[in-house]
Amino acid sequence: MTYGAPKRYHPLQVTFHWLVVALVFAAFVIGKSMSGQPNDDAKLLSLAVHMGIGIVTSLVIVIRFVTRMRLPKPEHVTAGNAVFDWIGRFVHYALYLLVFLMAVSGVSLSIQAGLTSVVFGGSGAPLPTDFYNFTARLLHGFIAPALALTVLLHVGATFYHQLVLRDNLISRMWYREQLK
Repeated sequence: MTYGAPKRYHPLQVTFHWLVVALVFAAFVIGKSMSGQPNDDAKLLSLAVHMGIGIVTSLVIVIRFVTRMRLPKPEHVTAGNAVFDWIGRFVHYALYLLVFLMAVSGVSLSIQAGLTSVVFGGSGAPLPTDFYNFTARLLHGFIAPALALTVLLHVGATFYHQLVLRDNLISRMWYREQLK
């Protein structure tokens, strides 16, 4: 054990973690709800909310990563298996990367499709009839399920630690010690 390593993440890190969880979930739900929706005012509003959440998420994930590198953090936990331990480290960095790439591909799509002036500028130009005509949409659509699967792996590992190993791992990403 490293001397002086905290038992839990800094409250700022905890806040950023759960904020990213809420933002990614909201962006995913809104993004899925827009699929197949006609290009009307309701879709324009959904797109504006989705894009706004994406912008905020990209800022939060960058700030979160920087604070993760600067603030003291607990030691890596072990699942008692070297392969699981490696996967755990990989998944944490993959989550950062995939969330960031979702934001970048979303911004790229916005630029390719000219969405910013339509959604936020009120230019009155019509929305594209098929977003899949844009390369960035294909990338955005590929990253979304990869991110969803990585999140499920992360959540599954959390349940494994909490319910099988009973090591109270979730308390590390909360503001105070949880009951065991």
